[in-house]
Amino acid sequence: MEKESYLVEIIHIAKKEIPSVDDIIEITLNNLQLEKEFVYKQFGTALNLIDEKGTDVYLNYEKKALYKLAEQWVELQKEDIKKELKDILMKKDWEEFVKSVSKVFTEFGILVQKFEKDLGNMRKARGGITFQKAVLRLLNFIDIQGEMPYGNVGERLGRIDIVLPSSKIALENPSKAIFITCKRTLRERWKQETPLIKYNKKVFLITLDQNISEKKAKEIKSLGFIAFVQDNLKKEKFSSLDWIKSLNELPKELKRW
Repeated sequence: MEKESYLVEIIHIAKKEIPSVDDIIEITLNNLQLEKEFVYKQFGTALNLIDEKGTDVYLNYEKKALYKLAEQWVELQKEDIKKELKDILMKKDWEEFVKSVSKVFTEFGILVQKFEKDLGNMRKARGGITFQKAVLRLLNFIDIQGEMPYGNVGERLGRIDIVLPSSKIALENPSKAIFITCKRTLRERWKQETPLIKYNKKVFLITLDQNISEKKAKEIKSLGFIAFVQDNLKKEKFSSLDWIKSLNELPKELKRW
């Protein structure tokens, strides 16, 4: 195998150290040991805990992946490194020593840059789906049935992240289903990524965004959403708005609908 191809391969091997989104969520839940009653009464708090602790778990696996990358690279370079380090240690001039050591690890630095670019793309791709799956996992944990529509079903239902109780009911009788769109943050173009709401659809917007302006709150209403936000944001900023609710109240609202 050519050296360049091998460098691509060791990046691939290192990335395998990072578990799937589902595994990260399960590891996080196992670490947190949440109880059903707590999740039911403090859904927003539980979701925020998973978001924070799940990020910590993921970053810890990124470190393991970086270690694996270094391990694989050293294995590839071991004979050259032995020889070069032996020569370097013989140098008496400090500046020459530093220059020589830096040269040895320049290639590894370039490799880490490539690896970090891949990791950045991975984080971006995983971000939205991780939040969606965390919401669904918590709902299922407290015995609220729902699923994420995929494939042809997903296309037929539009840009919907979660449907309750099932895609089948959502397709056959939308008025008896609840549609959920999950946005960890409401960025500038968030409206373009949200589903079109028809008259017979109940669509809930779930977000952890703490920077929702009054203008954005009005946009949420105009689009036909009922939004669920962090409890402190509801109490401190939107206590008078009936279409902005606390995430802690989500399970009760779902049972009521």
